[in-house]
Amino acid sequence: MAVDQQDTKQPTGSAGSDTSKAKIANSIPDYIDFLLDLDAKPDTKYPMSDAQKTILKRSRKSGSVSKPDYELAWSNYKQCVTSYGYTTPVLRQFSNGLYMIAMRDTTGMSDQQRKKFNEDENKCYNTEVIAVTGVYQMQIGNPGMLSDGDQAMVDCLHKAGIVPKNYDKEAYKKDLDAHAKNQPTTVDFSNAEMQSCWVANGASFGDVNDTDQWKPLG
Repeated sequence: MAVDQQDTKQPTGSAGSDTSKAKIANSIPDYIDFLLDLDAKPDTKYPMSDAQKTILKRSRKSGSVSKPDYELAWSNYKQCVTSYGYTTPVLRQFSNGLYMIAMRDTTGMSDQQRKKFNEDENKCYNTEVIAVTGVYQMQIGNPGMLSDGDQAMVDCLHKAGIVPKNYDKEAYKKDLDAHAKNQPTTVDFSNAEMQSCWVANGASFGDVNDTDQWKPLG
């Protein structure tokens, strides 16, 4: 199983002697303002669509991204992808309701086709869903908005009740290292709640043997 941390731009956490308590933002509306300001920069490669910005502005006003708006953003992403002539993206859903794009099976595609697909899909993901899903994930997996991702993950695992009370950030780091080396771990990495916390904290993972796979050209 491969694990990657998503490249999500975040503001620098507030200063303080305890970095584990530094925050990404003081509130969801503040974080949304940061994302909208970032999108407005002239060097933004894939500016957000009006649809995604509308969802964010509505969420800023209400104080959070709603489940219907989260679903809407993913629906807009799917429509964007299919507008380029690809099949409808396959999404994996986790126990906390979050989605992740299934493993992409590009078997049979030429290098040129694969390159174009990657560009088109990346554009759709950034323009339609990346910011909305980032905020929604934070609401679920890191409600304290901690800039320390490892601590946020540990807090999520404790909330899910799948780790001992004394399980801390150092134990989590040891588990990550052991998991990467296929060694025994304290927490079961195949546990549904574990995977849900992982995705909620910005990690993506997949396995070539996953039954849910997406063939962009069918």
